[in-house]
Amino acid sequence: MHRLIKIGEGILLGSLVLLLFLLSFENLIHVPNWLKIFGRMHTVFLHFPIVLLLLSFITLWLPAENDTRGWMRLLRLIAALTAVITAIMGLLLSLETDKEGSLLIWHKWTGISLAMAGFIFYISFGKLYANKIIGKTFSVAATLLVIVAGHFGGDLTHGKNYLLEPVENNEIKKVPIDQAVVFEDIIKPIFTKRCGNCHGEGASKGGLLLLDSAGVWKGGKTGPLFVPGEPLVSLLLKRIHLPEDDKKHMPPRAKAQLSGEEIAILTAWIRSGGIMNKRLISLPPKDSFRILAASLLEPAQINQNPIYDFAAVDDKKIKELTNNYRVLEPLGIGSPALSVYFYGKAAYSKKSLEELLSVKKQIVTLSLSRMPVKDEELSVVNQFSNLEKLNVNYTDITGKGLAQLTGLQKLSELSISGTAITSEAVEKLLALSHIQKLVIWDTKIDTLQVLALRKKFTKIQIENGFVDNGKFIAILSTPIIETQGGVFDTLKMIKMKHPFRGVTIRYTLDGSVPDSADSKLYKDSFFIQTNTELKVRAFKSGWTGSSPVEALYIKRGFIPDSVGLITPPDPKYNGVGKILEDKDLGDLNFGNGKWLGYMNNPAILDLYFNKPIKAQSLLVNLLKRTEQHIFLPVSLEVWVGPDKAHLSLLRKISNPIPAKNEPNILVQQAISFPLTAMKCIRIIAKPIPSLPEWHKSKGKKGWVFLSEIVVN
Repeated sequence: MHRLIKIGEGILLGSLVLLLFLLSFENLIHVPNWLKIFGRMHTVFLHFPIVLLLLSFITLWLPAENDTRGWMRLLRLIAALTAVITAIMGLLLSLETDKEGSLLIWHKWTGISLAMAGFIFYISFGKLYANKIIGKTFSVAATLLVIVAGHFGGDLTHGKNYLLEPVENNEIKKVPIDQAVVFEDIIKPIFTKRCGNCHGEGASKGGLLLLDSAGVWKGGKTGPLFVPGEPLVSLLLKRIHLPEDDKKHMPPRAKAQLSGEEIAILTAWIRSGGIMNKRLISLPPKDSFRILAASLLEPAQINQNPIYDFAAVDDKKIKELTNNYRVLEPLGIGSPALSVYFYGKAAYSKKSLEELLSVKKQIVTLSLSRMPVKDEELSVVNQFSNLEKLNVNYTDITGKGLAQLTGLQKLSELSISGTAITSEAVEKLLALSHIQKLVIWDTKIDTLQVLALRKKFTKIQIENGFVDNGKFIAILSTPIIETQGGVFDTLKMIKMKHPFRGVTIRYTLDGSVPDSADSKLYKDSFFIQTNTELKVRAFKSGWTGSSPVEALYIKRGFIPDSVGLITPPDPKYNGVGKILEDKDLGDLNFGNGKWLGYMNNPAILDLYFNKPIKAQSLLVNLLKRTEQHIFLPVSLEVWVGPDKAHLSLLRKISNPIPAKNEPNILVQQAISFPLTAMKCIRIIAKPIPSLPEWHKSKGKKGWVFLSEIVVN
């Protein structure tokens, strides 16, 4: 027994030195794959030291020790040794994981402190036992340390306050719809409920923190969380829509998943521009995000409506003034006040504004955003004596028109983003009005002028965009390609736009990234008649150019009369409809029903033509997502002939094995050959039989995914 204890003491001391070494140089250490297994055993092994330490602490409370064989001493030695080994495992695991935040820090240091306490307890047991007060105090403190370290570990693994969650009232209080702020009351509760474990208070996995709007705007290590107005290319939705068994799927498979309703709300929110601090009711009544978000909120409460001294308008009058381009609705249930929203530039006129004079006393909110409003029309608005909120964003008004609003004594909130308003005009208005909030995003008013206005009008909230660490962010959102990419027959008209005024759109047709000087300038729609890889960026003086957006257009020549799948695709990825000839190139989401997937056998496809054709090229749309085991085919063969019984090999191409971490992309594999007559074309695409050495699943079979096939 004595010899065994001596050996154990040597291992304990060596383990402690190793722990301190790892702790001192953790920023310089790279954990090899074989050692990661040891680190990942932390969550299993930690139960041993917890039990053994608690048992050994009890020995301080027992009568005088009579352990002639040293079993109690051996118990304390094993307890201290397992505590140190568990701390080493945890430290190795922390070097591998991308979790960050205060929870990880607290768990790390309480765990290391517990290992040190176990070591001190073992080497100092005699002194602690001799002095009962000090010994028992030490055992109580160490027991509390066990509980605290375990609490932080549980929160880190299962989510904050995991232990007490069942007995707590965790129901999110619903806010009345007329009081709800978009991020705080709609988006943040979804993030807290579904993502808080890894990206909430005390944890920021991947550098992403979803506690507030600043963290959401900032994004994480992999980049921005979303692209305003572009849900299809936003990282947030890409991760949500990945298959659940995908490592990057969010939330992780073991966690509660987002409901369809929550996904729809997040999608609509991003499409609306990812607005943060606006009230929901400031959005148009027919806005899809507003409609979806209403399901998460309480109805407006009658007794919470502001009290007005004017009578309500007859419902018939409201219906008479409401049409497809102008919507009137009560501010709240039972309220006499009205909110008015205009839609459609072509339908707007000064007359449509003047028609509201019959209810001018009742209008408290008016949105003319993006309407062709002129200065002289604000004289009509000036007659809405009870107007409290006015939105004239991206209209044609100038400082001359703004001066006509000084008669609106109840106007408290004004939005003039995207207009030609100057700082001088704003200063005059603020001096003569009762405005409490002014929104001036995307105007001629620069940052220094904004600071001067804020200094002069300290009680007025002046917003000019999102501010991060005091630095004004002026990054343009991406332009919108209105013409969807895909396969076309003869000519294709390309149309683009950008929501901001004064933006320059530049593009390329060869897949290169546009610049602000030499790339083609978009002025009006244009036609293409050949295969085209369109890339587009937006530029504006004083702003950072947008990230590029792209679309692919492929001209189709011969349309097969029928298509035969000689080998069936995998049942999970067998497509919907005429996948190979529906003019849809698919996208990076391989589980959306737009792809044929093959793994256990080659993809063998026949294209049949009733009459002979003369073709000289073939294009096969393929997908490459190496992390999901989807590679380009190792070989692609084209066989042709008068029928499927008489085919001869025309071309065969081979694809090299890609390198690690190559991007996920769509690949249009083009195969050219001499002009050849044919009635049947057979395509054979062979999947990679064994994933390469660098792949996490090396040795396993890979996939081939096909979508559109074009013959020219």
